[in-house]
Amino acid sequence: MDAVARPAGIKHRRIYDLRHTYATWCLVAGVDIFTLARRMGTSVKMIDRTYGHLVAGADAYERELLDVFDARPAPELGRAADALEAEDAA
Repeated sequence: MDAVARPAGIKHRRIYDLRHTYATWCLVAGVDIFTLARRMGTSVKMIDRTYGHLVAGADAYERELLDVFDARPAPELGRAADALEAEDAA
């Protein structure tokens, strides 16, 4: 790596540094911690403990997803609650 990187003006990086950069970029790009943990071969707990501060907007993003889900028209008998209401009405 140094034989190629040094002439290109790139400082030496440890494998751990590259792993850390990968995890950081993934989280900032919006990759969820479950997927990242699986890709990196580690636990969700470790990802959250090490990189959790990078997922600061996760709560707002989750609310947006739920708002979009809630705003869509419900299909006829598309949910368990709808089916129960239909049975009760019959």
